[in-house]
Formats: sequence, structure tokens, C-alpha cells
Amino acid sequence: MDPRFRSRLIVAIILLTVVCSAFSVSSAVGFHLENRDGSGAGATLAEALVLQQSTRIRSEYMENLTVYIDSRNEAFSRHGEPKTAIGLYVPEESAIYIRSDRHPEQADDAFAEQIGYRVYHTMGFEESTVFSSLAAKPGSRLEVVSTPAGEKRDATIFAGAFMLYHTSPGLLEEETPEIYAYMDLLAENGGDAATVDDLYTHGQSE
Repeated sequence: MDPRFRSRLIVAIILLTVVCSAFSVSSAVGFHLENRDGSGAGATLAEALVLQQSTRIRSEYMENLTVYIDSRNEAFSRHGEPKTAIGLYVPEESAIYIRSDRHPEQADDAFAEQIGYRVYHTMGFEESTVFSSLAAKPGSRLEVVSTPAGEKRDATIFAGAFMLYHTSPGLLEEETPEIYAYMDLLAENGGDAATVDDLYTHGQSE
């Protein structure tokens, strides 16, 4: 077993024990996690990492959301996702699917990225002229992201930036400081695209 995977698994098992005894989903928020992959090592790790990551994201962005740890769900093939995909957001179900049979140690990244897609499509960021003007720097991690079939390039960059802000903020700030500043306003203040655009615009003009 890979040492990095093993150490994260041990931490995750301990974390899951603590979280499952203390973590309760607010009925106002409606965030729900269902592990359909069972109690194997990968599924346990994925579940723990998703729960841990959910505590770092504003609850308003997870309202009425269900997250399934479900590696064999037909949603992956139905939406044309490649076999390498770990996470998938399905808007019509208000659900996120996470695979635990492939790189379960990246489940927290996949979860944050799919929340990013959800925020982009439900909070008006498709209409944001401010975010679309913040180009990813050449050679940056965001500049080389692969856009899923049927998805917009801006949505992929937004989701990637959302994920990096919550998992590797230093990297995001170093590579794309303008996008980092935008994500920082989103995380600190919440709200929809109009709110964040206004905060960013006024902040830049000062």
C-alpha cells in the first residue's frame, strides 16, 4: 500500500469515527451524505475526506445537496464522463457522485470541485462578466484544465479555482492572484455572482 494513501487512510478512519459521532446535518442546510460503496478502505477514506472538506465550504453552497459515494452509478456513463473521473455534479438531481474505487485519497478535491460547478451554475456566475475577464495565467494549473463534454470552459476554470481555494490556496494565489482574490471574496462574503462582482469591482477601484 502506498505510504501516503495509508497515512491518509489511518487519519481518515480516526476522523470518520469522530465526525460520525459529532457531525450532524443541519435540516436548514439539507446536506446529506450517503455511502453506497460500503465499508471498504477506499470508501471509508472517501467518505471521511468528503465530510472533512464539507466543513470548510460555506453551508449555503451545499443547501439541499446529496452526495453519494457510489463508484458504479450509471450517472458517470450517462453523462459521458471518462473512466478517470472521480466526481460528477448532476444538476437535475441536486446531487454529487464520488467514486471511491479510483484515487479515493482525492475525494476531497473532487467534492470541492463539484461544489464549484454547482455554485457556478446555480448562483449566477454564468452571467458574470467579471469572472470571465479573469483569465488563467499561461502555464498555471487552471490554464491546462480539461473541460468535460458539454461544459463551458469558464465553468471548468471556476470549479477548478473553487477547489484550489479550499485545498491549495497558496498555489492558487501564487499562480492566479486575481482569481484567488475573487474566490476569497466568494468564500468570505458568500452571495451570488452579482454580490461578488460588486465587491471585486469596488475593491479593485480603491
